[in-house]
Amino acid sequence: MHKVVLILTLLLTAPVIAQEHITEDESLSGLTQIQLVVEKLPASAEAFSLSKGIIELEVTQQLQKAGIKVLSLEERKEHPRRPYVYVNCNLIYVEDIGLVSFSIDVEVHQRVTLVTGEKAQGLTWAKSYLGLAGTSKASQRIRSVVKDYVHIFTEQAKKKPAGTSDA
Repeated sequence: MHKVVLILTLLLTAPVIAQEHITEDESLSGLTQIQLVVEKLPASAEAFSLSKGIIELEVTQQLQKAGIKVLSLEERKEHPRRPYVYVNCNLIYVEDIGLVSFSIDVEVHQRVTLVTGEKAQGLTWAKSYLGLAGTSKASQRIRSVVKDYVHIFTEQAKKKPAGTSDA
């Protein structure tokens, strides 16, 4: 009986924090501006016509076509959400057998509020892919996966945040 009273006392006196929990996809809603960060690819990627510059150009065009402004680093730091989309393509080119093993990560990082009330930069959305392709198809496959993931991001970003209306 004493244990029950103790537990009830602790539960009733514990601070209650009202929190709104949102999904990864919901965290992207209304995001109309973002910085793009693309990691450098290994030099071996040039053997099958792939580079950081190609990915950067294609993602930038895709974001702009979706109505999302690409921010500079300075502009991102001034944005209240401090958002950036991070694209990383790791690959291993095995020339002897003409295969490329690759992993792709597309992530969105934004400013978040911790339970303590402090602000931090956090990963709020991510997609990952692991693949294998022949040299002749590797560039096309990697670019296609990146494009698909960026499309998923832009579709979520176009959605209005919960609690807003057109009125």
